[in-house]
Amino acid sequence: MKSLSRLIPVALALVLALGLPLAAQNKPAPDKLVGTWALEVNAGGENYYLTLVFKVTDGKLEGGLSEQSGMFTNVALTAIEWDGIVLKFACKIPTPPDGTERGTKSEMKYADGKLVGTITIEDMGMTASMTATKK
Repeated sequence: MKSLSRLIPVALALVLALGLPLAAQNKPAPDKLVGTWALEVNAGGENYYLTLVFKVTDGKLEGGLSEQSGMFTNVALTAIEWDGIVLKFACKIPTPPDGTERGTKSEMKYADGKLVGTITIEDMGMTASMTATKK
């Protein structure tokens, strides 16, 4: 019985030592996202045109958002999550109708070379559809 109790921690250590590197290898590469995307947001019949840019720095996915007419430029994306199909991120941007900076959360799915999803501005209780195509 003593030998079994000694074997369990060793077996657990082996599982963790072998399993963690495999989990890290299975993390989806952000290659599909890296680059510049033309983003169209449809909010209540109004269309807004944005630019979304992704890059990888030190192995970490980073992104920025700009409004094409210059209302805001290169706003850093936060809380970026990418599972190979679903992309989630947040940021704070000036929003209509008054230009006040508000927090946004976005969720998009990658399919057929496009990103399609929604952006939510919780302070305004508003969700809008959006589509991005890579430039």
